[in-house]
Amino acid sequence: MMEPGAGTHERQNQTGEPPAEPQSGTARDRTPGAGGRRIAVIYLTPSGGELAGRLQQAWPPVKIAFPGRCQDLPPAGHQRGDRLEVLPAALPLAAMVKELWGAFDGFVMIMAVGIVVRLVAPLLQSKWSDPGVVAVDEGGQFAVSLVGGHWGEANRLAREVAACLGAAPVVTTATDVRGKPAIDLLAKQWGLRPVPRERVKLVSGALLAGERVEIFSEWQLSGGRPLNQEEIMPGLESIPCRVLTELEQGGPGREEVVPVLVTSRLLALPPRGIFLRPPSLVAGIGCRRGVEAAEIEAALEEALRLAGRSRDSLYRLATHQIKEDEAGLLELARRLELALKFFPSQRLEQVYQAHHGLEHSMFVQRQLGVGNVCETAALAAAPDGVLVLRKTRFKRVTVALAEAGSLWSASGLAIGRI
Repeated sequence: MMEPGAGTHERQNQTGEPPAEPQSGTARDRTPGAGGRRIAVIYLTPSGGELAGRLQQAWPPVKIAFPGRCQDLPPAGHQRGDRLEVLPAALPLAAMVKELWGAFDGFVMIMAVGIVVRLVAPLLQSKWSDPGVVAVDEGGQFAVSLVGGHWGEANRLAREVAACLGAAPVVTTATDVRGKPAIDLLAKQWGLRPVPRERVKLVSGALLAGERVEIFSEWQLSGGRPLNQEEIMPGLESIPCRVLTELEQGGPGREEVVPVLVTSRLLALPPRGIFLRPPSLVAGIGCRRGVEAAEIEAALEEALRLAGRSRDSLYRLATHQIKEDEAGLLELARRLELALKFFPSQRLEQVYQAHHGLEHSMFVQRQLGVGNVCETAALAAAPDGVLVLRKTRFKRVTVALAEAGSLWSASGLAIGRI
């Protein structure tokens, strides 16, 4: 799901077309988009350099994204491939890896596993933010998934490297070894955020123990096919995928199920359940000049509460382009690591005309040339969106919330809200 990096400020041009997407490698803790990965291939010796060259030559060509109805999708023909950058080791090597650590989504280190362990150990912070690291021996016999197996996609990277070099992938995570799906990996494929994160182990443990784990979703996760069909997204074969209302309706044996809830809504979570939050919410913001970030944030939090929606599904702020220099709004976007999208009056007026029943202010019309900002901005920035909170005033701030109707998953599938 194509989400710009932390605090990205997007400005719509006069035709309403989105600008080019920023480079990857920023704010990796955020759920990644459908764009290609940036992968560093580092080698120590001449033989390692030859192996790196083989890998680069054998790597699959750049993919071409296909167009879809989601306005956040890249235009037809836009290239969305991985970028392999082959780098000879510089001395001191530890300083080199440290400098590159936050800029790459994955590392292929052609050197002994022991060397790689010593290099990356001081840099590790969390499985949710660390890049995937794969160690490859100079003989090209093994590709070892070392760090970030699921969320960092090291398991996937190890298999891809092995396929290119004719090597054996070495993957040791329990779910992979046992041939079981992993909830964090499925979330990664869909571009969803596990909440609370500590329950990922609990759900994975239930899967390994053969307990009933079922997905209850407000989103079509099967790539356009009806829920409960076979041959849907890999990993779902052994996990029933149902509509969320089935859980709310209850039924015999439902208390024995470990539920995985795919929704932006604030719901009571069963003791062993987990949310997978879609990045589907956009907040349209209107505010007086000089309003501080804290006041805007308080209004935003109250708006989410009133709408019964989770902060974890909020992925973008939107407003009129006249606010491009609004310090409080810019600060809030940086603090919350949210993209901030600006629209001209022409685009907002188009949205206003396309949606009947939106509020209209003559004062705002005279000032900006459009009679509605927060609702139209939210709808303009949410693909196929619908309002889940109408324009609501909080002192000097107005907020409207829209939920997208279609999203672009990291696995390359467009998913739609049921």
